[in-house]
Amino acid sequence: MKNTLDAATKQMASQIIYQIFPERFAIGGGLSSAAKLAQAAYAQPDIAKRDWDDSTMNQPWGMQFFGGDLDGIAEKLDYLLDLGVTGVYLTPVFTAPSNHKYDAVDFLSIDPMFGGEPALQRLITALHNKGMSLTLDAVLNHVSDRHPWFLAAQAGEVGKRDWFTFAEDGAYLCWQDYGMMPELNLANPEVRDVLYRTPASLVQHWLAKGIDNWRFDVAQDVGIEVAQEMAAIVAQRFPKAGLLGELNGFSGSWFEAGGGFKGMMNYWYRTATLAWLAGEIDALQMNYALKDAREAYGLSGLLCSWNMLSSHDTPRLLTTVGSVEKAQLALIMQFTLPGIPLVYYGEEIGMEGGADPDCRRPMRWNQADWNHAQRQFVQQLIAIRQSNPALQYGDVQVLGDRLAGNALIFLRVTEVIGEAALVIVNLANQPLNTKLLIPYSHWYDGVPLLDALGAASACRVQAGSVALNIPAQSAAIYLASEPYQHYQFFKQRNC
Repeated sequence: MKNTLDAATKQMASQIIYQIFPERFAIGGGLSSAAKLAQAAYAQPDIAKRDWDDSTMNQPWGMQFFGGDLDGIAEKLDYLLDLGVTGVYLTPVFTAPSNHKYDAVDFLSIDPMFGGEPALQRLITALHNKGMSLTLDAVLNHVSDRHPWFLAAQAGEVGKRDWFTFAEDGAYLCWQDYGMMPELNLANPEVRDVLYRTPASLVQHWLAKGIDNWRFDVAQDVGIEVAQEMAAIVAQRFPKAGLLGELNGFSGSWFEAGGGFKGMMNYWYRTATLAWLAGEIDALQMNYALKDAREAYGLSGLLCSWNMLSSHDTPRLLTTVGSVEKAQLALIMQFTLPGIPLVYYGEEIGMEGGADPDCRRPMRWNQADWNHAQRQFVQQLIAIRQSNPALQYGDVQVLGDRLAGNALIFLRVTEVIGEAALVIVNLANQPLNTKLLIPYSHWYDGVPLLDALGAASACRVQAGSVALNIPAQSAAIYLASEPYQHYQFFKQRNC
């Protein structure tokens, strides 16, 4: 495997991103929910005000508020640094009537509920002072039916009517038939201008204000051609900005087309991982899911996509898989498969929750509510990944498709001699005892391999093979070591 990556791709692939739903993470200034929700920003007749420990269920859709804000996030950055996080991704923060803010009424203002633009600037400064990045969420496909653009279009204002798509009877295209989210007409050049083409546009405005990256909602509705044009324009002014798209499925076409999003939310991994852990697919499909992604996404596309197991749109991991043991196997896969781990807030402490809105419970800050072993396990996985370049940006070769049993096996390799990691996840109910041939030229005969997780027994490479003894329902991350004082296995002259 020949790994030819530029420094920017390696840097992006080496991140650990933490996803936050701002309304539910933390309230700044030590305020209670009651005190925060008494502020003028919440003086609306159609919202439901809740205490931080209340249930998220039985709510008016999208209109239940607990009081989380951007200053609350800034005050918790040391918690994230201690975990090992390198960047934060926020779901939308622009002024909108709902708690999720995917229905913006103004793309150029930060919602007062979250503290307005001053709070965003404080968060950007705090993140950058700690060497962390900020990714914001942009919705280019639709707006709120309260947005001034749409109200003007409904009123027949010249120049705004064709920013949307109306039928003769006044009906209009809207996202998945939700009337409160009318779709923008992205074929209209003026719409593209205000979204991303001009310096004052949504995308460029906030990059100029100091954010680092964008995640784009519903990429299938935004479209490949728009993504390509936007990436080319943004790169001219903000060459370091990362643009990532959301597609709940297989994203190969977005990379095969070229020139658009740098990465995608890798729901493909999530689908395969959870189906395999649930017994809905076998190891052959699981191994081929990785092979298919590597082939279609390309190395750079795969490395720069987000490996996610849960989000604000899905049930939480522990609720889905049903046990801590399976959750840990899923986490091992998330942190070793090629791609950027995306940790949804609270997963590291074992929070549970079903489908939306149950998956959006407020963060638990009382440590008595934490699964401390789970948090330590996530810290361990982050430390293992961040100390091994092969797990950050190494290419991948699938090996599990050539073995009987029920194991996912793959090798991660960089261009540095000997810099590799062998990952085995044995989902079978019996140990995996077999000789595995490793078609990699630079783990030489006699090289010791140690399991970074400390569970599987140590072994040595034997003439291009390794004898595996992996317990049932467990995993190993094998890394090579140099055991001698006066001899080195890995000589750079072998490049």
